[in-house]
Order: sequence, then structure tokens, then C-alpha cells
Amino acid sequence: MPNSGWSRFTSPGLRARLLLSYLLVIVLSAVTMILIAEWSAPLFYQTHIKQMMQMFGIRDIPEMRRQLSDGFTGAFGSALFVASVATLMLSLAVSAFVSRQILRSVQRLSHASTRIAAGHYAERLPEMGRDELGELTSSFNRMAQALEATEERRRELIGTVAHELRTPLTGMRGLTEGLLDGVFSIEEAAPDILREIRRLERLTQDLSLVTQAEAGMMSVVNQPVILGEITRAALAQFERPFALKDLDLKLDVQQETAVLADPDRLMQVLVNLLSNALRHTTGGGVTVQVSRLPTCGQVTVTDTGEGIREQDLPHVFERFYRSDQSRARDAEENVGVGVGLTVSQHLVQAMGGRVSLSSQVGVGTTVTVELPLAASGLRSGQQDMA
Repeated sequence: MPNSGWSRFTSPGLRARLLLSYLLVIVLSAVTMILIAEWSAPLFYQTHIKQMMQMFGIRDIPEMRRQLSDGFTGAFGSALFVASVATLMLSLAVSAFVSRQILRSVQRLSHASTRIAAGHYAERLPEMGRDELGELTSSFNRMAQALEATEERRRELIGTVAHELRTPLTGMRGLTEGLLDGVFSIEEAAPDILREIRRLERLTQDLSLVTQAEAGMMSVVNQPVILGEITRAALAQFERPFALKDLDLKLDVQQETAVLADPDRLMQVLVNLLSNALRHTTGGGVTVQVSRLPTCGQVTVTDTGEGIREQDLPHVFERFYRSDQSRARDAEENVGVGVGLTVSQHLVQAMGGRVSLSSQVGVGTTVTVELPLAASGLRSGQQDMA
């Protein structure tokens, strides 16, 4: 280990560098003060002696004035030297204390960073006031909190995906074993196997969609479109599914409105919202309203479903989140892993709009989509009725 000592000598630590910098400032200040005092003090003192001799009527004797000046300069220099040494010692003590406090804070930050890097995301630093070190500590704590939340979401994601994969794979395994044992015929097992395969396909599609959406990789090409027309086209796809569940599906276009949006992506958003409304509504129906506000066009999808609990509302747009984790998933109707709202939010934001949700348990849920108005440039055959 011969190089470590030399490295430590040639590369001093932070504490040594702080002390050296303080010492350099003190020494330069002291030398400057001594030089200026040694040069200027005799001039001022001789002027003072002349004034005193004139005041008391004493004859000016150059030799006496020179001896008085030399005596003062020597005494002043000695006193200045003693004062400089005492000041230097006191400054070193204060500098050592200050540098120690700074170094302790830096070491604490370094230790916490090492623990964060090792996976201990619950590590936090004590608050240290409102100075720069305090701001650094607060920033570190916010970073650690964000990393802890990200790690928690990662674990939830792995658990959710594992569960979603396990369900269809278990079903396919049972069906396959039944085929091998002769319990099922191919005609009996094939529809169920295809159903589980569709669940796996939907899972991979959901994973791909949410990854692209959160990475901002989903292309959006905005253009002026009539909001009511896109909404009518989306509702037309759900007339039969709603009729099969004996649910009402109503459209209320209060005012034809031109908005800036990607028609394909807007259709995808509306289909996601209607799919969620259909899935969670068992009685009553769904009402879709199109209206125009002063600064945007608005679509609201209101259902009469079971509603969402208040504690779950802040999480509804998170990927793979379900308010009822134990709810059974129907393979034909409730496929997917809960990324519809997540993808919809990212798409609406990419189109320059915003999406919000309100809900009450036992009453229903309302999802509101707002998109910027299109001032001009409607496509051929379209006209803003506003």
C-alpha cells in the first residue's frame, strides 16, 4: 500500500483543503496589513509629532523626531506581530471548527448516498437549516423519496405482471393436461385455450402501450377535427356491447366543436373510456356529453357504475392500478391489466389537453377530456358550427 500514503499527501481531503484555503486567506491578509502598517504608520506618526511640537512651541529637532518615530515603529511592529500570531491561532481554531461541521455534513451525505445506491431507499438526512447545505439536504431527501416510490411501483409492476401471466398460463396448463389425459376433446378445449392466448396477447399489448406512452414514443399528429363526429364514431362501436348488457348509451352534443387533436389517438382515448364505463356499469347506463368551453372542447363520459373510493382516486391514472385487487377478471370482458386510463392520460396530454376524473361510490364515475380549440383549418367537408 505504498501509493496510498503518497496519494493522500498529494491529494488532500476536503477538510485539509478547507483549512489550507482559510490559512492562505488569513496569511495574505496579515502580511498585507503588516506591510501597509509598516509603511504608513511612521508617516502618520511624524506628522502627529510635528503638530504637537507646533502646538506646545517646542523647537523641531530632526534627531529627536527620528528617534521617537523609530521607537514607535518598533513598539508598533512588535504589538502587530503578537496580535497577528494571536489572530492566526484563533482563526485556525474557528476554521477547523467550521470545516469540521461542513465535512461532517458532506460525510453524512456521502454515507446516505452509498446506502441509497445499495438499495436502502428509506434513507433520509436530517434537516440542516435554510442555507445551501440545507437546500442540498432537502433535495437529497426529495430524490430519495422519489426513488423509493419508483422502487415500490417497480415491485408492484412485477407482482401484477407475474399474476396476470400466471392466470392464463395456469388455465392453459390445466387444459393441456386435460387433453393429454383424455379428459377434454380438442373441440372442447380449443375455445378456452384461444381465450387464454388472447389474454396473453392483450397483456403484451398493454405492456407495450404503457411503455411507449410513458416514454413519449406514441406519435401524435394534431389537426382540426369535429369533436362530435369522432365521439359518434366511437359510440357506434359500443352499441351492441351495451345492448347485450341491457345498458343505455346516450350521446348529448350540446354544440359542434372543432378541436386540435389526432383523430386516431382521440378515438383510442374514447374507446378506452367507454370500455372502462361498460366494464364497471351493471345497471343504468352511460352518458357521453360534448360541449364547448371558452378555451377548449370538452367530452365527459358519465356512468352509473359502482364508483371509486376516495382513497383510490389519486391513483386511478397509475399504470396497472385496480381499486379492487381481488376482483375476479372475466376472460372475455375484463381482459387487460389496467392501463387504459394511463395511456389515455398520456395521449390527451400529448395532444395538448388534459383529462380528469371524479367519482362517488354507489353513484358513478365521470371522466372529462379537454382539448384545445381549433381556430381554423378544418378538414374538407367539416364546418365549425360554433
